[in-house]
Amino acid sequence: MRRIGAVLLVVALLLDGFGPARPASAQGPVVSRVLQLTRGADRPLPTTLWYPSALTGRHPIILFSHGLGGLPQQFAPLVAGWAEAGYVVAAPAYPHTNARVRVDRRDIPRQPADAAFVIEAVRALDGVPGDALAGHLDIGRVAAVGFSAGGTTTLGLFGPGHPSYLRAGVSISGRRPSVEFGGSAVPLLFLHGDRDRVVPIRAGRQAYALAPPPKQFVTIPGARHGEFLRPGDGRYPRTAGRILAFLAANAPVA
Repeated sequence: MRRIGAVLLVVALLLDGFGPARPASAQGPVVSRVLQLTRGADRPLPTTLWYPSALTGRHPIILFSHGLGGLPQQFAPLVAGWAEAGYVVAAPAYPHTNARVRVDRRDIPRQPADAAFVIEAVRALDGVPGDALAGHLDIGRVAAVGFSAGGTTTLGLFGPGHPSYLRAGVSISGRRPSVEFGGSAVPLLFLHGDRDRVVPIRAGRQAYALAPPPKQFVTIPGARHGEFLRPGDGRYPRTAGRILAFLAANAPVA
């Protein structure tokens, strides 16, 4: 019955959740492509995928969430680095908080459900005949990373009853989620600049205080709101390396 259910989920996604996909483009060792996902008529979720161009074995999934008025492509250098390390990265553009719409911050509490939907859609690609990712996804190892409102979205995935395949979470400059933490303990990493005026560091510390262990809070001295995620910033290499090391320790590539 589980096998039949999995097949039906794949068929349902192919019929209802996916629109036409943009052609894949190779960027050296990394391939990117866009899945036209949707979770209901008013919740389009175009999702950019980055993954290794040479796929062998199975690769864990990372769900990345942008902030208010953001887009996945703004974080391409960071997430492409994860893909080079062997991860499959899925980054949706959230329907009411991305750069191409009038931003409605009231929609943030709905985004964890969007993120969960995207994770399931990407996991289902492992069983879609002919897809480049078929047979190459480690569907039992998923991590979630997010910046600002995306950090809050990420933390919202770790509520009561969250799936066991969620192995790690990273909140960068985020706030506490609208739901309580719950379910099995999952390692969480919090990063926050101590001069952030958009999301003050005290908001990040409040989220950290509510999260169950194991957890770690990293203060980035002198940093404001996320400039340390840009490759031109002097703190970028250390920050990117710290995030990747955390992911590798808790959702490792086999």
